[in-house]
Amino acid sequence: MVTAEAAVLAPVVAAGLALGVWIVSLGHLQIQLVDVARDTARLVARGESADSAVARVRTTAPAGTEFTVERDRGFVTVRVERSSPAPLPGLSWPVHAQASCVDES
Repeated sequence: MVTAEAAVLAPVVAAGLALGVWIVSLGHLQIQLVDVARDTARLVARGESADSAVARVRTTAPAGTEFTVERDRGFVTVRVERSSPAPLPGLSWPVHAQASCVDES
């Protein structure tokens, strides 16, 4: 009787653990994107060109990250976006972050 219950419960526990690991990886990706957006915005706001700031920060960014840099009304705004890793096809969606700094240049 215990063997049958364990056989049914083991896949459910494994799926729950896999889901938990996936959720933690999504949180880690979000934190990475926030850091990359903030660092890029700070570099551009201090006077570095957008291309060189993106190239400099790209070494720490997750692979496949897309950058958008805008200057408007005395602010530099950087938006970064990347598709989330997915354990199954169709479970991936875009994760994004945005940071703004006062333009000091």
